[in-house]
Amino acid sequence: MIDVSVVIPAYNAAEYIEGAIASATAQSLENIEIIVVDDRSTDDTRERAALMAANDPRISLLALPRNGGPSAARNAGIAAARGTWIALLDADDSYAPQRLATLLDLAQGRHADLVADNLLLIEEADGATVPMMPPGFLPEPHRIDLAEFIERNISKPDAPRTNYGFLKPLMRRKFLIDHAIRYDEHVRFAEDFALYVDCLRAGAIWWLHPEPMYRYLVRGNSLTQIQTVGDLDRLRQRQRALLAEARRKGDGRFASLIARHLRGVDRCYYYRGFTDELKARHFCKAMGYFFSGPDSMGLIGLESARQLPMILRKAWRGGYRRRSGS
Repeated sequence: MIDVSVVIPAYNAAEYIEGAIASATAQSLENIEIIVVDDRSTDDTRERAALMAANDPRISLLALPRNGGPSAARNAGIAAARGTWIALLDADDSYAPQRLATLLDLAQGRHADLVADNLLLIEEADGATVPMMPPGFLPEPHRIDLAEFIERNISKPDAPRTNYGFLKPLMRRKFLIDHAIRYDEHVRFAEDFALYVDCLRAGAIWWLHPEPMYRYLVRGNSLTQIQTVGDLDRLRQRQRALLAEARRKGDGRFASLIARHLRGVDRCYYYRGFTDELKARHFCKAMGYFFSGPDSMGLIGLESARQLPMILRKAWRGGYRRRSGS
């Protein structure tokens, strides 16, 4: 039996894919397989992955017939996996050599269904690195429950990047199968967040290791940064359904957390819709977002204030660069 199946969804990632695969093949844990899922790339991502697969029997390439987005690519990789554990690796990220062995030890010792580590955030622009969870934030391995997971996805001024939705856990494949949990293929933004909520709601035991062994490349043109109004609206609908369910069950604490998280998603939704329509010179439609609800005007103002420093930094560096994403 294979210990870990590393699933690497990739779309137009030729610049990064070889580094991602190499970090998986360099793991101290040897009993692994690496499944690269090419989501119908239009560059030579597929060819680069195929060349590496030809020289290492642990690597396989799954070429999808059409572009389905990150959720569909992840699902295809999970369906093809044979390992006891599923490990996700984005095509522009990488692992520290001891990552899988360290997390597997923690998972087995704690009887976990999910186990993740801190992230090492790497700025693409200048190579600067910083752990997502700063030193002292998590002094020892810690179990995450659903309420804490939701709370840690609500942005706070003192920890703006400490967002558990960005974590990349190893997931017990049997747990996913037993609970019929898969990525929602209609969701192209925050798809990991949605899946993790489903796992925790199904009773998953999730442990978090404090060491940053997942190297997360921070790019200004990633899907996380350029989500569309449609992406945000699909996330809003999922959160509204969760909120309604929590209220029906009388779970006041969970309902309060979901409502706070939903407010943050609404803030991004109204801001994105408003600014997209302004850029397109659709001024009436922009005003439609501005006045669409009792809180929309204030939420647009809040997000504008949050975005201004980042906009100024990008302008100083030479503006926005766009690259296609899955």
